[in-house]
Amino acid sequence: MNALRPDRTPPFRLLTYVPLGVFALMDSALFALLIMHAIRFVLLDNDSTNAQPISVPNYWRFLGCTWGLAILALMLVCLATMLFCLAMALYVGLMIWLAHTANIVIAQHPAEVRILIPVVGAGLVLFSGGVTCFVLTRLSLLHTHVAIGGTLRIRDVWTDTRGHCWSIWLIQWCAGLPTLAAWALVAAWELASRRQGLASLSTLNTFNAPTTALSAFGALYVSAPCSAWLYRRYATTLKASTAH
Repeated sequence: MNALRPDRTPPFRLLTYVPLGVFALMDSALFALLIMHAIRFVLLDNDSTNAQPISVPNYWRFLGCTWGLAILALMLVCLATMLFCLAMALYVGLMIWLAHTANIVIAQHPAEVRILIPVVGAGLVLFSGGVTCFVLTRLSLLHTHVAIGGTLRIRDVWTDTRGHCWSIWLIQWCAGLPTLAAWALVAAWELASRRQGLASLSTLNTFNAPTTALSAFGALYVSAPCSAWLYRRYATTLKASTAH
């Protein structure tokens, strides 16, 4: 990835990011296969026919579900950004209208303007983050169900997670704390190295690659069993549909 990442010297050309994008897609496709294997290893009996090599349609369904959830999260964030821009535009328009109609001098209130914009922005960020976490948590059992050969049953997933959103989110958060701590240590070490002028050393690059890989596989070995355990506990309607 470091070799494919283009430099930032002008002129900037989007075409130079095509190899990096292709590699990122291949990397996500391979990692999705590993996650799929881990979930099936936990949930399915190794001697059953369901645990045999993954079929191609089932894999593409799982990959599409994973990318679909990622795109959904991105769309929710973009929607919150658009709402923030719209709110700021309405606020500026209101101030201009008041300045022309009510003879209110906006320049006399610079402190209120500087405070209001960050407050509104932080409120919308929290709102968008909350909505995104809520939707993804309510749909978190979907990719696990697809990984073991199920179909996309969004209504059943929404039914099984009703009333359990906080429980599922807290369990996922607690399970991911070790991985989050590892990523924080890596980020702190990299930041300290860059401040000390050590970013160009080869030892930094040799340290980053295995640490990033170990952190990613740590997330794999923690998140996949956690998703499988949550599926066993909450997926009542989904397991009934799979049995039929």
